[in-house]
Amino acid sequence: MDIGGNSLPSGADGVKRKVSYFYDPEVGHYYYGQGHPMKPHRMRMTHALLSHYGLLQHMHVLKPNPVRDKDLCRFHADDYISFLRSITPETQQEQLRQLKRFNVGEDCPVFDGLNSFCQTYVGGSVGGAVKLNHGHCDIAVNWAGGLHHAKKCEASGFCYVNDIVLAILELLKVHEYYNAKQTVSGDRFNLSIECVKFMRSFNVPLLLLGGGGYTIRNVARCWCYETGVALGMELDDKMPQQEYYEYFGPDYTLHVAPSNMENKNSRHLLEEIRSKLLQNLSSLQHAPSVPFQERPPDSEMPEVTFASTT
Repeated sequence: MDIGGNSLPSGADGVKRKVSYFYDPEVGHYYYGQGHPMKPHRMRMTHALLSHYGLLQHMHVLKPNPVRDKDLCRFHADDYISFLRSITPETQQEQLRQLKRFNVGEDCPVFDGLNSFCQTYVGGSVGGAVKLNHGHCDIAVNWAGGLHHAKKCEASGFCYVNDIVLAILELLKVHEYYNAKQTVSGDRFNLSIECVKFMRSFNVPLLLLGGGGYTIRNVARCWCYETGVALGMELDDKMPQQEYYEYFGPDYTLHVAPSNMENKNSRHLLEEIRSKLLQNLSSLQHAPSVPFQERPPDSEMPEVTFASTT
């Protein structure tokens, strides 16, 4: 039985979309270390909400296929990827020079299963791009992805491999950029939701990824609600009973109570920042020429479908 999984009425963008949802049950077990703000456990919490809100049955649920090193090296340096494959908590003291070189340590610690973690979350993002390129879905979702700080040759900001860049490289085999912007006000929770609604309204292939967010009970709420938006389904605010129910007290609601903190970002200030950014971008030196090159072949990602309630 669905719990709060009601279709949106016609006229409220109630158009149904085919959604592929990528999730590996193991991803929530990875642990950055005590006191670290990045907690992959938020993916398990999100998945539990999706299950108990009855959303999984409306999506094609897929287990990500781990990406190969050669796929990771479409953006990242070979020696960096080789380092991620070999480093472990037990061997890190023997590779202090490499740790410093690749910026792995404090914000981006070495933990058990680091390489598998990277292969899994990247596999969901690239797999989603492949699904979109082949027309197998309208929207692909990988909440484990979106680790956008990772650089070509080093880790950064809790991110080791930049799955967004790798997914974009896959999408560019078929699709061009489109400049879209909309002014949205509100807190970060509402901003994220409004962005999903806005992009969904174009009715073009859409890839939804996670990223930041460190208050895990609110991240899970947000990603659950956004999945409902992707499906065109309205969810009850009263949260269903599930294994992480106590995390969402004392209100036990899907929506977060609005903050009473004063918004000191005036419209004038925001416009000044926007103008400065556009000015900086316009002054960037352009590449004099870009050589033509052969289009990379279509990627094939073996498909693993599974049904899970946790």
